[in-house]
Amino acid sequence: MESRARGAWGWLVLAATLCGYAAPAEGGQSQPLSASAGSALPALTEAAVEEARRLVQPTNDRRVDVLLDMLEQRGFPYAVETFPGIGAEDDPRPEGRNVVVTLGEGTPEVIVGAHIDSRRLPSGELSDAMVDDGAGVVVLLHVADALRDVPLRRRVRIVFFDMEEIGLVGSRAFVASLDPAEVAAMVNVDVVGYGDTLLYGPQATSPDRSPAHLLQLACARRGMPCVGMRGMPPGDDRSFLQAGIPTVSLAVVTAEEVHRLWLFLHGDLPDELRGPLAPEALRIIHTERDTAELLEPAAMTRAFHTVTDVVLDLAAAP
Repeated sequence: MESRARGAWGWLVLAATLCGYAAPAEGGQSQPLSASAGSALPALTEAAVEEARRLVQPTNDRRVDVLLDMLEQRGFPYAVETFPGIGAEDDPRPEGRNVVVTLGEGTPEVIVGAHIDSRRLPSGELSDAMVDDGAGVVVLLHVADALRDVPLRRRVRIVFFDMEEIGLVGSRAFVASLDPAEVAAMVNVDVVGYGDTLLYGPQATSPDRSPAHLLQLACARRGMPCVGMRGMPPGDDRSFLQAGIPTVSLAVVTAEEVHRLWLFLHGDLPDELRGPLAPEALRIIHTERDTAELLEPAAMTRAFHTVTDVVLDLAAAP
């Protein structure tokens, strides 16, 4: 993966010109903000990939059950919030379950989420859903570990959303229970299994301490390639954005895929080019190819460190 990323660096330069690149400050660093508490975060290892493998289950209910076991093994109290299903063909369950871990106190709160559910394949079996979004679930487990003993000025809720794959049903139900004025921001983590470049949207257009701006600062502090786009593929952040809550959604992919995804989403392409230019991630998710063999601890570490830094900055704000 590393050699492919180096060969694609030219693609990243062009994508950065189009989308906005968070380059490292002089010397590769900027002055640490409150996220300096997260600067010594550990790197994830193959053990994180093995955690993700545990989520490979024959049903989405079993995926949620395994997640609850993982939280209990870590000693985290959690809440299960049920909501009605929609009778979708791909997921006919009458009820979904969002799982919520709460850390700290104070408002406005910070919400960070990933989705636990998988997509049904044409064969009738579930996708393993490791890139989309088993890796994101494991990343948030490690974010929770990192924040467990950190004093926070604001409440942080880590939410594992159910029924994302059939229309953001779980996150819509969750947002319906919120007072948007009591939420400072939402950070969405989706498709972070492999690659060397962090992709996020919407991109920051000014130093306004928005979630996207804080993400740019986190990338700069860590010297990490980080590219913003004006919009990302639909994810649970859309439910919050529609309620007027500031959001940022992030993924980790290869440098070449950043450029391809920009063209795929925002380029005025003829139909005969859209298919060939589709980034590899879009060819992987929702298919039998989305397996744990694709997961890279280094990519998951990039997401883990960045999300932790952003949440720390958001939760430390007065």
